[in-house]
Amino acid sequence: MRRRLPRIHALLASLSAAMLWSAPARPGEPPQLSWDKPVRCIKSPDGGAVRVQCEPGPEGERCLVAPDRLAHDGGALDKVQPCNVVEDTEAYRALTARGARLVAAIPEAPPGYARSAEGKAFQVKFDLLNRLYLGASWLPTFHGNNGLPVPASFPLGRGRAEAGIHVSVLSTRSRARHDMRILEGTATFDDLELSGVLFSYDYQHLHRRPAHWLSTFVGKPRLHPISPRMGWGFRVVSVNDRPPARRDTLDVEFGEVHLAWHPWQSNDMYSHIRLEAGADLGEYWEHRSEIDDGLDTGALYIGPTSALKSRFSLGEGGLHALSTAFTYRRPNIAAGSGRGEAMNRLEATIAYEGILLAINDQPISLRLAAMGVSRNDLDSDIRDVEVKAAAGLRVSFWAPPRVFEPMPAFEDP
Repeated sequence: MRRRLPRIHALLASLSAAMLWSAPARPGEPPQLSWDKPVRCIKSPDGGAVRVQCEPGPEGERCLVAPDRLAHDGGALDKVQPCNVVEDTEAYRALTARGARLVAAIPEAPPGYARSAEGKAFQVKFDLLNRLYLGASWLPTFHGNNGLPVPASFPLGRGRAEAGIHVSVLSTRSRARHDMRILEGTATFDDLELSGVLFSYDYQHLHRRPAHWLSTFVGKPRLHPISPRMGWGFRVVSVNDRPPARRDTLDVEFGEVHLAWHPWQSNDMYSHIRLEAGADLGEYWEHRSEIDDGLDTGALYIGPTSALKSRFSLGEGGLHALSTAFTYRRPNIAAGSGRGEAMNRLEATIAYEGILLAINDQPISLRLAAMGVSRNDLDSDIRDVEVKAAAGLRVSFWAPPRVFEPMPAFEDP
C-alpha cells in the first residue's frame, strides 16, 4: 500500500497539471508566479513542462505550478524568466513525495504586464513620454472678427491630423530626467493651418546634494544648504503657418532657450509644475506670400519668453494624464518692416489623455483639449483671439511599460 502512494500522488499531480487551464474558475483570481523569484522548469509526468515556484509556509511547503505553454495553441510563452535547464520528471515526483502542496497558478509576467488565464502576456502600464504617435481630432475653432473673410468650415467644420515622437530618459544615478520632442506637428483642415517643432529638449533634476551653501550672520552664524530645483531647455525651428486669427501670416521661430524652476515634482519627475523664462529668435511675415521674394523679406525678431507648464500622471499605470501650458512671448522686431516695434503672443492649453484600449500592446487613447491664443499684428496692432477645442484619438507605437525605478538617496557627485 505504501509503495502505491507515491504513484497515486504522481498521478494526481499529473492530472492537476494537465487541467491547469481547463479547471473551472474559482472565486477570485488564481495566484501568479513572482517575476523576481527563481523559477524551476520541470517536466511533468504527462510529458509536458510546468513552471514551479516553491516557498515554505505555516502549513508546509507551497508550490505554485503553471503551464509552460499557451493554452489555446500550445505555443511558447513570451515575457517569462528563462529556464536554462528543464528538470526531469523525478524532480516533479520529489515535490509530491515530500508533501508539497501544489497550487495551479498563472506564469509570471514582467513589471507593467499582466497575464491572461490562457497564458498570454499583455501590457497594462504605459509610458506615454516615450512613443511615436499619430492622431486625428475634431477641432471647433472660434476667432474674433478682424475683417478677414471667414471660411465656410468655421467654426465647427475643422479637423486636425497630428504626429510626433516623444522621448524621455530618467537617469536614476544623477536623479535627473531628459524630455525630448522630435518632429512634432499638426495639420488642420479645412482652411489649412500648419504648426510644429523640429526638436525640443527639457532638463530637470531632483538633486539632494546642495548646489550652494548660504551663510547668515544675523544672530548666531548659521549655514544653510541650497538645492534649487532648476532646469533648462531649448527649441529648434518652431513654425506656425496661417493661424485662424491671422490667416495670411507665417511665424518661424529659429530657436529658443530658457531656464526653468520646478516648485513641485513627483519622485520620478514624471509629474511636475514648471516655470520657464528665456528668449527666442525668429522671423515673421505679415503677408506670407512675401517669402516668395526671399527668406530675408520678413521681420527678424528677438524677444523674451515665459511659460507656466504642468504635467500630471493620474495613477501609477500611465493610463491617464493631464497637462497644461500657459506661454507668453514678446517678439521685438530687430530688422525689417516694423523695426523697433513689438508683438504679443499669449497661448494657453489644457489637455487630458486617457488610454481606452490597446491592439497588440499599441495603445489607443482619447484626447480632449481646450486652447486659446491672443495675438496682435504689426500693421494695425489689432488684438485677435482664437479659441479651439479638440476631441479625438491618438494611437501610440512602442510605448514601453511605465516602471517605477528606485532612486538612490543621493545623485552621483
